[in-house]
Amino acid sequence: METLETIFNSLLYPFKIPFLASSQIYWLYVLSTILVATIIYTFRLGHQDKEKSFLEYLFPKSIYLHPTSITQYKYFFLIAVFEIFFVVPTIIFLEKFANITCQILIQFTGTNTPLLVTNHLLEQNIIFSIFVALLGDFANFLYHYLAHKIPILWEFHKVHHSAEVITPLTVYRIHPVEMLLGNITIVIITSLGTGIWMYLFGTEMKEILIYGVSFEIFIFYLAGYNLRHSHIWLAYPQWISHIFISPAQHQIHHSVDPKHYDKNFGYIFGFWDWIFGSLYVPTNYEKLNFGLADEESKFFNSVANLLLHPLRAIWQRISKKSA
Repeated sequence: METLETIFNSLLYPFKIPFLASSQIYWLYVLSTILVATIIYTFRLGHQDKEKSFLEYLFPKSIYLHPTSITQYKYFFLIAVFEIFFVVPTIIFLEKFANITCQILIQFTGTNTPLLVTNHLLEQNIIFSIFVALLGDFANFLYHYLAHKIPILWEFHKVHHSAEVITPLTVYRIHPVEMLLGNITIVIITSLGTGIWMYLFGTEMKEILIYGVSFEIFIFYLAGYNLRHSHIWLAYPQWISHIFISPAQHQIHHSVDPKHYDKNFGYIFGFWDWIFGSLYVPTNYEKLNFGLADEESKFFNSVANLLLHPLRAIWQRISKKSA
């Protein structure tokens, strides 16, 4: 009975997502995004459609009733169920690697005395939380970079880029294989780094959480995160855009314009792109078209194709190499 109840609750997960603070489309993040959009509309910041009513500006039918969006609404439930059955248990298991790494280092070196012992636990928690935030964001950047550069990973990542219009649900336009591989990569890197930190500085430190979510993620999502997958342009000043990725910069990442290819891989921080030469900071509003080059987006026009086309494309790549 408990197993059946667990399965039933898991199947309800897609409906619970808007009420989970760990989700990008948590109701509070969506509400804060609408507030930011209201400010943009009211003060006409940047290039905006002044003749439209607020509702037309916020929810244009051409975007939210676009075939890409309709497919995404259907796909959302499938990928959410995959997440709760496969990705979440994998993350919970891999997070144990932090303690395992710490214990291996203790056994290897024969010592468990931290380099720094202090009674100022709050300061330690703050520093530790910043370290985890930077490490996790770099891991996210690294996987995203590899997803564009490694051909097989790119075939899976195309699912996300195949969206011809983008909405907050586009964040869930991700192939199950990429969702699993991406999370495994990010959690392993973060857990290994955390384990080394615990060995060096002790295990008393705790990450600062807000509603069970890392403080930097909570603030990032609250600060208009969902505009990055939207039609609403919000660019930060030049100097801020070298530190934090603006919604406009992520929209540029989705652009089919060749000058935007492989730009702005960053999630929260822009300085990774700055360091590795992939940062693109717009100086003015840029009209963007989304999707894949050479009309390849047409191969991702259904839920079945979102799942199967990457596998077909990979098989074709393998077949050509073996021919």
